[in-house]
Amino acid sequence: MYSIYIEEQGGDEYSLKAAEHIDILTYNRIAYDSLTELQKRIINRVHNGLTAFEKENEDLINSYLASYSINGVSMSFGEGWNLEVVSGVAIPCDLYSLLKATGLCYPAI
Repeated sequence: MYSIYIEEQGGDEYSLKAAEHIDILTYNRIAYDSLTELQKRIINRVHNGLTAFEKENEDLINSYLASYSINGVSMSFGEGWNLEVVSGVAIPCDLYSLLKATGLCYPAI
């Protein structure tokens, strides 16, 4: 599992949480040492991007509200053109598409 690899590397709280989310999205298939170099580069890119995303948007991600409106200004959180929620994990669409390129996000493999 990728989160074990990150924990062994001394990852911080956000880094570990992002690694756990990558494990969820890849059905715990990541044995890091067994990956190709391309898969490692992609997973590292996704991990760095997801860590930054979760750090910057922690309050919104942990919120139970799907939408919020005050004085005519509204905001919603959930699936949209730039965000997907997959198995309870909120991830930007570009990062999820990149992660899918590893071939590890499909349950039948």
